[in-house]
Amino acid sequence: MSSLANLGRKAVIVAALAFGAMACGPEYDRTEISAVKGRTTLGGTIDTRRLDVPEGLVITAHIAVWNDDNEQMSLGIRSKDPSIVEVKGVVNERNYAFVGRREGTTEIELIADGDLVLTIPATVVKQPELP
Repeated sequence: MSSLANLGRKAVIVAALAFGAMACGPEYDRTEISAVKGRTTLGGTIDTRRLDVPEGLVITAHIAVWNDDNEQMSLGIRSKDPSIVEVKGVVNERNYAFVGRREGTTEIELIADGDLVLTIPATVVKQPELP
C-alpha cells in the first residue's frame, strides 16, 4: 500500500506542476492613455480614472493595454450606455472617439484579450451656456 500512496503523491505533484505551467502565461499589467484631443474651454478629459465630456462634443485618445511581458494586448472598448457616451474607433489603430450624446453617467469598459481589465466612470455634462 505504501507504493500506491507514493504513486498518488507523485500524481498530485505532476498535476500541480502542469496546472502551474498553464497558469503562468502573460497577464494584464497596465493601461496607457495618451494623445488626448478635444479638450476645450468647455471641459473634457479622459484618463484611467475618469472620462468627462460635454454633451455634443468628442474627445479622442490613443489607448493601449500591456501585459506583464511588456507586449500590447488586443483591446475592445465599450460603453455600458451608448445613449450617454458612444465609443467609436477612428482611423488609426488604438485610437478611439468618445462622443457625449446626452447628459448622464455611465461606465466605459476596456476588454483586453477577452477579459474586462478596467472600468472607467464616464460623465456627460450639459454644455455651459455662452454669455
